[in-house]
Amino acid sequence: FFAGPKDQNRLEEIADYPLLAECLKVWRKASTERLPETLDPLALPVSAIKGVSLFHREPQTGDWIVSLGGALLTQGHGREMRGTGLAEGFATEDLEKVRQGIERTMARGEPELMRREFQDPQGHMWSFVRLLLPLSSDGVERDRYAMIIDPETYGRPVIG
Repeated sequence: FFAGPKDQNRLEEIADYPLLAECLKVWRKASTERLPETLDPLALPVSAIKGVSLFHREPQTGDWIVSLGGALLTQGHGREMRGTGLAEGFATEDLEKVRQGIERTMARGEPELMRREFQDPQGHMWSFVRLLLPLSSDGVERDRYAMIIDPETYGRPVIG
C-alpha cells in the first residue's frame, strides 16, 4: 500500500539526504550533454553502493527489469533480484501505480526523490527514501534508470 504525500517528487529536499545528494551530483556531472548510459560506481560514495540498483526496460513487454540489484534490494527480498520484473517486488494492487510513477519520471527525464513505504507480495514491509535517476542506452531514449535507496532511511518509517 502507498499513502499520500510520500508519492510526490521531493527533490527540493535532497539536502536532507547528503548521501543521495552526492549521488545526484555524480548523475548531473555525467548528464551534461546527454543522459548517461549508467553510473560509474567508482564515482559514487562508497556508502551508497549497497543501495544502488539498476533497471532496464524490456522491449517486448515494456516491464522494468532489474539489471543489478544492490545489497539492500536483494537482502530485503531474501534472494537475488537480477532478471526480475516489477511484479515480483510489488503487490498486484500497487503495481500499476508504481509503473505509472516510473513512466512519469522517465518521460520528464529528470531525477526524482521519493519516500516509499509499502508491503511487497511476500508480506515484507519496506520503508525508505530513494532517488531515481533516468539513464539511456543511447543518450536519448530513457530506457534505463538507477534507483538509489538511502541506507540511513532503510527500514525506518519515512511517511510524513
